[in-house]
Amino acid sequence: MRFVGQKVKFPWLLRVASGVFVAAALGGAVVARLSAGKSAEAKVLGLDKVIAFTYTPKGFDPKQLHSVTLVGPTKAEDSQYWRARGVVTGVLHGWTDLLRSPVEKAADILVNQNYGGDPHPVVMIDEFGFDFGGGMDEKSARILRQVKQQKPDLALTVFEMRGPIAPVLADAYRDVADLVMMESYVSDKSQYWWIASQVWAARRYGILPKTIVILGVGKGGEGENWAQTKEELEQQIRFVRLIAPESPGVGFFGGTAELLADADALCAHFSDLPTDGSGLPEDVRSLAGTFSGKHEKATLVVSPDFVEPNYNEDGSGKLVQPKTLRPYLINLGDQDASNVKVRLRNPPDKGGNVFAEGVVPLIPKRSAAVGILSVTADWHVWVGEWEIEVEAPSCVVLPFRRKK
Repeated sequence: MRFVGQKVKFPWLLRVASGVFVAAALGGAVVARLSAGKSAEAKVLGLDKVIAFTYTPKGFDPKQLHSVTLVGPTKAEDSQYWRARGVVTGVLHGWTDLLRSPVEKAADILVNQNYGGDPHPVVMIDEFGFDFGGGMDEKSARILRQVKQQKPDLALTVFEMRGPIAPVLADAYRDVADLVMMESYVSDKSQYWWIASQVWAARRYGILPKTIVILGVGKGGEGENWAQTKEELEQQIRFVRLIAPESPGVGFFGGTAELLADADALCAHFSDLPTDGSGLPEDVRSLAGTFSGKHEKATLVVSPDFVEPNYNEDGSGKLVQPKTLRPYLINLGDQDASNVKVRLRNPPDKGGNVFAEGVVPLIPKRSAAVGILSVTADWHVWVGEWEIEVEAPSCVVLPFRRKK
């Protein structure tokens, strides 16, 4: 990745911002700021705290869990058992037929789904967050609003994927969603910036009090590993407590029986876990400080992972023509960033040419913006594999990347 301006070299691969914000992360000011929302008493789904276990592995009996307050997806007929335990259940519905249908039909599908006579039905939508406010995100937002209008008593819980929440979805979540579950499937601490970015956006758009981080447990897809030891899982949970104390809880996706037992034991005392970062490595606390501390200059968080195509809203996977790519850029600083140039380039072994570029006119201070890059050539790799170049001479640029 290439950058023009006051850049900071690859913060997590070469130590977060060279530890510039260690003092801020450890200081009382940051801790006080992070903890400001902790006093919020509003319940989510009627729960004092949301400890979610989702998509537990085949053969694992979630009934053995003690800390769980939200479990799913489950069968509609299982709700009575869990309700007697004070646990909320969610019935699954995937995104595919919703986004491949007109908005009115998609809403009817969710409204008329079998909820087993549950007086407080909950649907888990798996998943929204496709294109940073593009065609599919706009349609997803309209579906949610239509469902809530038709069936106000249906609780809408949504798995949110692909990084920080875009404004169009954040607005819908704030207005009509009952719980947002941010997919934060990371491995070691070199990827914690992903969680921090998601939490930053949820806080910025006012939905963190009804948003939880869902951690990936065990192995993910091909070549993808998440928290695989008790120590790593505990560190991720403690990191969530540090950066998101006003969040109502935490959740887990997948896992093994052993790791889920560890998560269960730890979350039995979730509310007592420290929110000051104690027990976390210094560089992890430094990362928290980077996202919560004060930055006098415009300070941009950029990543090749935070770029998505603008998809056609029909759910076909086809791209809107003419093709554009949408980079999500966060400004942590106290000054606006103006006329930021962004380019995407194929890696050297795939031609090395620029295939998309554009200018983001304004990234307001302590806010985010989604750019529109015109596609001028074919790209030969996919999200996160391409190179991103940012020209922002008056800004500090913090580049991050998941794939090393």
